[in-house]
Amino acid sequence: MIEDVYNRLAGALNARSVAYPSIPCDEFYAFARELFTPEQAEIACSMPIGSATAEDLASKMKGTNVEDLRKQLEEMVNKGVVRSREKDGKRYYELLPIVPGILEFQFMHGRVDERTKRLAQLLKSYGKAMKNIMMTAPPPSAAADTSATKKVPVEEEIFDLSTILPYDEVMKLIDKTEYIAAGTCVCRHQGDLLDRPCDKPKNNLCMIFGPSAQFANSHGFVRLLSKEEARKSIDEAEKAGLVHNFANSNDKFIDLLCNCCGCHCPFLRGAARSPVPNKAFIANWIVKIDDDACTGCGACVDRCWMKALKMDGDLAVRDANRCIGCGICMYVCPTDAMKMARRETAAVTG
Repeated sequence: MIEDVYNRLAGALNARSVAYPSIPCDEFYAFARELFTPEQAEIACSMPIGSATAEDLASKMKGTNVEDLRKQLEEMVNKGVVRSREKDGKRYYELLPIVPGILEFQFMHGRVDERTKRLAQLLKSYGKAMKNIMMTAPPPSAAADTSATKKVPVEEEIFDLSTILPYDEVMKLIDKTEYIAAGTCVCRHQGDLLDRPCDKPKNNLCMIFGPSAQFANSHGFVRLLSKEEARKSIDEAEKAGLVHNFANSNDKFIDLLCNCCGCHCPFLRGAARSPVPNKAFIANWIVKIDDDACTGCGACVDRCWMKALKMDGDLAVRDANRCIGCGICMYVCPTDAMKMARRETAAVTG
């Protein structure tokens, strides 16, 4: 039964990350079939956590011809569902998770063709079905070695949550990274494809850092940026009030920086509906307000996607539970009354 292999595929994808979970249902099957043929889904289910050569996989998949398998793997690479790399004269393949990875590679190229439009609609349908299912049942479990609910030092890696970075931290990331690539914002491009456009900028605002930037550029998903181009894109995002949302993976899959709007990003929208939005991310920073410097103009209140700010008389006040430490409120403060401060620990759920 074909559904069986796609059920197992859902488990294989969830073992990599449950940031965007794969939940078996008719809508998931339709989305998965657009990305993986049944043969490719079977290959994906056989791939280990981490990378393997075609020879390694062929020995595991008894009766499989190595060259036929290699052709399938290369097709999966070109589809953006598998990442490849060269090491010591050998070619290694790694199954990507849905997020960060597969989903981004389907939309970051910015194309407006029939397949991309179809994927946008399938993703929308699956998103609705997933929301309905998760309202009545817990999300699928991650693999045994993924993070569970815990209180951790803010520097510790949490693979299934992304990190909110204020402007200065993004600039440090750009400074220390050798390779940076960028493409079209996934969420806002999907919105365009579904006739639900966003007025925020979207070009060069989904960024990949590190070795995966080279891979993504070589396969036409994105283009490499100079550091100066990357800084200009972040300045554009800051001006537009976009949140710098970094996939905290240390290149386990893809180091991805999204510059997100609260109207189209599903993660920001979900967090905004929560009574404690900062638990939806690794929120290492928090805004502090200098009451003596605050003039009560209220510009920051309108800019906050999380509704973490409000006016109390002539002063802006912050709700620490709602503040995710993005710092976009600082951009419009005329008196520099708002500063970023480190949280001592981050209570996170994964």
